[in-house]
Amino acid sequence: MSQTDHQLLIQSKPYLYASILSGVLSLTTVINGQFIFAGQMAILCLLLFVNRFKSSDGKNAQPSLIWFKRTSVALGLITIVSLFLGIESAKIWLYFIPLLVFFVFPFQAALWLVVAFSFIAMIALSTTSQALENIQVSLNYLLYLGISCSLVYLRELRRRQLKPLRRTDNLTKAAIREHLDDDLTKEIQRCEREGSELSIMALAIDTICTSKLSSKEQDTVTINIGKLLHKNLRLFDSYYLWEHHEFLIVLPHTSSAQAVKIANALRIQIRKKTAINDEAITVSVGVSGLNIDDDSTSLSARAAQALRETLVKSSNRTNLYRERESRKKDSASPKPSEKASK
Repeated sequence: MSQTDHQLLIQSKPYLYASILSGVLSLTTVINGQFIFAGQMAILCLLLFVNRFKSSDGKNAQPSLIWFKRTSVALGLITIVSLFLGIESAKIWLYFIPLLVFFVFPFQAALWLVVAFSFIAMIALSTTSQALENIQVSLNYLLYLGISCSLVYLRELRRRQLKPLRRTDNLTKAAIREHLDDDLTKEIQRCEREGSELSIMALAIDTICTSKLSSKEQDTVTINIGKLLHKNLRLFDSYYLWEHHEFLIVLPHTSSAQAVKIANALRIQIRKKTAINDEAITVSVGVSGLNIDDDSTSLSARAAQALRETLVKSSNRTNLYRERESRKKDSASPKPSEKASK
């Protein structure tokens, strides 16, 4: 399960209901005098609630998932030890641990962990005195495990099949890059039919800022910028998560001059509302307008070139791609034939 899917799931209502139910079961088992089982349920309840709290913000999602994985492994070890000690309530956890492992680990890693857990659990059951009862428990567990693995495999297969159809990133709300070429090609064709204007912007965090941020802080800034773009762009505009910490923004019915104004307004908004460790974050923008015979590749490449030039020279700046200046740079550098003649 990817990080974003994990975060969406733990913020859902079923997850909250499961957290509350685990707390109720913990109190019920205390009243019935099953203190070991109550302790396990209390650990699970704490695990669910803390993970939900930690993942309420995008910057805490990854540490929360790591914490969740470690606690899940700890619960599995407690169950194994309890089985060896002959504690009857531990048998109930046989049916829960595999689902918990499949929830927090990637499919292949979870499969190996569940196989290892099941093998040790079967050994633990065979060492206790209640042989006939444990054989029945083992057969029921293996049947349950087979059905669970089949359902999890079908879920994983469905997720992989639907992944190419996913259009937006869950955290930044940006469209996925795989759709950029087709969407931009259709937008160019529409502009050519209607005779309207089209501009494109490449936006990235300034190098001076990224050099001071850790990779996790850069991810947090990227998420916040994506949310700001979602709020400040027009309804018919679209934006894509292009590179790791860069966005490509498509502006229909917009001239290059208008695009520069929009870029400057976005830069001001991002500087005001995005900060890490009390330090403001700035971005730079490269702008390019649609020309005759442009396709999606050439149009986005010019915006990217304008952005690269800005990032190298300065920060917190908008740079409009100019064809004449680009040609001058190309003509200023001698051709291979000219170098040879000299």
